[in-house]
Amino acid sequence: MLREKPEFAPDPELLKIDSMLHVLITKNHFLRCHEAALYGVRPSSVNQLAQVRDGDAAYLYQRVAGALYGPYCCRGPVRYLGPTVPAPVWEAAAPGSAREKFRFVVRLEAAGEVCRFSISQFYEAAQEAAVELVPADFVKRSVYTFLPGDGVRFADALARVPRQVAMPFLPQPRPYPVKGCVPLCGKHLGFILKYERLDESLLEFVLAREETALAREMQARPAFNQLRIDDRGNRIDLVYASREALFIIELKRGCRDAEARRDIIRYEIWARGRRERLAAALGLGEVRPTVAPVLVAAGGPHRPADCRIYDWQLLKNPVRLAFTRVQ
Repeated sequence: MLREKPEFAPDPELLKIDSMLHVLITKNHFLRCHEAALYGVRPSSVNQLAQVRDGDAAYLYQRVAGALYGPYCCRGPVRYLGPTVPAPVWEAAAPGSAREKFRFVVRLEAAGEVCRFSISQFYEAAQEAAVELVPADFVKRSVYTFLPGDGVRFADALARVPRQVAMPFLPQPRPYPVKGCVPLCGKHLGFILKYERLDESLLEFVLAREETALAREMQARPAFNQLRIDDRGNRIDLVYASREALFIIELKRGCRDAEARRDIIRYEIWARGRRERLAAALGLGEVRPTVAPVLVAAGGPHRPADCRIYDWQLLKNPVRLAFTRVQ
């Protein structure tokens, strides 16, 4: 277990962001999402909801139609549809199953008149706002979250795009009741783990969302997760930030030395070449932070050179995550 450390009080001005902009991706459930005023993801994709908070702006992208719909506003915390859900909201996890496939959800509320945007209009707005979007952002993904600075510019550009007429055929929203569904947070992690596995996705959500023992150990706070670094869709799992440094964090459940070294070095080189722009996009201001690679793994071996390494484990009574620095 970690030794007790003084409580870390984050700088209130650090990463001061009013709201984020998200694209919530669905294959063909747009109408049901609108009617239920809810959007959900599989447990394997819950890490992609880590940046979604109350008051954030969102658009729904339906891949089959190749169109975006919105704007919407996210309301309340990310919640877990546990075993008490009376029937699937979208579709069952398996034929004949009563368990919902998309069990981690966020409440949606139309932010004014819901309009339809073609995907070409979407990319035109991104080009005007100088925001780089690639097909990998929307293929085999559930959520795309803009970096804070990029999201502000993109929202302004999209507001100037000629809109199609409002959607008169949309069903009247009948919000699905989520009052009994627990928020996804450390306080309820023990309950959720009775029914879900603590895989990399759920671990990443917790580390990206809350100031855990890892954040206190590193004297930093979560800044972003799932940060794409190339056109092929490779992504940095987590970025933590302090006034002086950006910590590039890779999560592993135990890996080969060569695999860990390859990933960490590639991400560190990418971040070093963009440190000023990345710091500005994350809301850190005009600074030139150092870039520090970090590996968080359960088990091993994992001995990449020039890298902080933490082992993590799940403790019980009460349920909590513990982190031990091993290098």
